[in-house]
Amino acid sequence: MIRARIRKRLPRFELDIDLEADGCTSVLWGESGSGKTTILECVAGLVRPDSGEIRLEDRLVFSSEKGIDLPPRSRGVGYVFQDYELFPHLTAEENVALAMPRSERHRARDYLERFGIGGLARRKPALLSGGERQRLALARALAVEPRLLLLDESFSALDRSTRQEMYAEFLSLRESLGMSVILVTHNRSEAELLGHRIFELREGSLAEEAR
Repeated sequence: MIRARIRKRLPRFELDIDLEADGCTSVLWGESGSGKTTILECVAGLVRPDSGEIRLEDRLVFSSEKGIDLPPRSRGVGYVFQDYELFPHLTAEENVALAMPRSERHRARDYLERFGIGGLARRKPALLSGGERQRLALARALAVEPRLLLLDESFSALDRSTRQEMYAEFLSLRESLGMSVILVTHNRSEAELLGHRIFELREGSLAEEAR
């Protein structure tokens, strides 16, 4: 479960967000520059809101009133960036291991196997296809054993056929995750396909759409 009530001043407008999600996939969609990524970054602890609070499960991870601002590693959030942010000098297995506690790093290949890329463990990201890089990014995000998974335009860089394949894989995966997912997109059809709940972001505010 996530509950985020935050405000953040951006160059052209102010984000004023009240978002609650529990065990489902919530999609934030809207035009480029509407603040979708900023919301994810605030939840993950990469950007500090100007005011408000963020609660994950029973933990308060940010509160401007109480002076709480937990660092990203302490929040229990998995993040798949738009360009994946994989370390190019590390192998696939090393990319996943780096996200894990030292005592657990021997299990890194298990996460690769979960996404069907165990045989690519020794390859570096430049030698992987777009779909393989996305699977690696998901494996790394889940290796932190998160309470919440954030996906930022994670399908936008894929070609049409690979994107359709990854949609199917995600729909299968989300039912087994047992956690809340927040997915950002500017593609309305993608939002309708992948989301249990859809929120449109416009002029700094979220409005949930009827399904």
